[in-house]
Amino acid sequence: MVQGVLVISNMYPSRKGKSFGSFVKVHVDAFRRHTSIKQFVVANTDQRKGLPVLIRKYGSLLLRSLWYSIRKPFDVIHAHYLFPTGFIGLLCHWISGKPLVVTVHGSDVNKLARKNSLLSKISGFILRRTSAVIAVSRDLGEKVVNEFGVDRGKVHVINMGVDTDIFMPLDRDECRERLGLPLKGRVVLFVGNIIPSKGVYYLIESLKDLELDDVKCIILGAPVDEEYLRTLRGLAESMDSDVEFFGPVPYTEVPTWMNAADVFVLPSLEEGFGLVALEALACGTPVIATATGGIMEFVRDSETGYTVPPGDSRAIADRIKRILDPENRAEVESMRERGMRLAESFSTIKQIEKVLEVYRQVS
Repeated sequence: MVQGVLVISNMYPSRKGKSFGSFVKVHVDAFRRHTSIKQFVVANTDQRKGLPVLIRKYGSLLLRSLWYSIRKPFDVIHAHYLFPTGFIGLLCHWISGKPLVVTVHGSDVNKLARKNSLLSKISGFILRRTSAVIAVSRDLGEKVVNEFGVDRGKVHVINMGVDTDIFMPLDRDECRERLGLPLKGRVVLFVGNIIPSKGVYYLIESLKDLELDDVKCIILGAPVDEEYLRTLRGLAESMDSDVEFFGPVPYTEVPTWMNAADVFVLPSLEEGFGLVALEALACGTPVIATATGGIMEFVRDSETGYTVPPGDSRAIADRIKRILDPENRAEVESMRERGMRLAESFSTIKQIEKVLEVYRQVS
């Protein structure tokens, strides 16, 4: 019987970084609410970059994890992200003798492990020595098996799940009043880190093809890449489009923004799973997302939302216009209903039950 879990994560929200790794905290909090398992969380909350910062913050994460592995009573080690946390988890496994579970989220496999041959070898070394690997999408699960030689029998596809106690349909006008947004006009929303791989450039570029004068585009998220943010602002100004940028908000406030919007767009060039689009579906907000990675497992074109090719601003504009066209109201409403039902099947509680089963199998 699993009574304690050592949770190690290189991302976790703080007062300064409210959305940084919020999905990990959601899982931790859900475990605390719905299970009796004691969790010992060792996490990095520092979003800053640069070699000195990286050495300091991951050195601290390593030392704290090793200390916990010696001093705390746990049955399973669960590391979020392959590197460096998966490697730290492996060291803790060697010290404690407890089984290691690693969750791969996307960028750790799609980007970091492909940076160079050394990181690729280290990634494979870690994955093959875990007791179980949790992939947040089928696409990632296949990459873990095919690219790193991991035994398919120990790979489990379990996404982070959507908290349907928070992400649910709310009154649009009340949400707009709460946020200080105008009641009239249409709102197109993006939520996520402002980095090139999220494809925000193509969303803003799509506005020039909308030919609608009452559309506001809201970009909500952490400006992780300041230079990219300046590029986006410059693009919006050159097009004279109504684009407004907001910083990250607490996780519990995101549903208010989603319910205030008429359309949610996730224009990512690549995604591990794209949880934020699933959260929008749970709110009943029509979703447009790129057909990449795990997104296609729940945004099914013309069924639960619309998919577009990555980097195709004209396709994004076409789908926005289709959603906003009153003549398509019945089609959009049907998609909303199917999307909400699908999101319910991915609820956090249901995903936690699957993770618990993995813990039981390895302990």
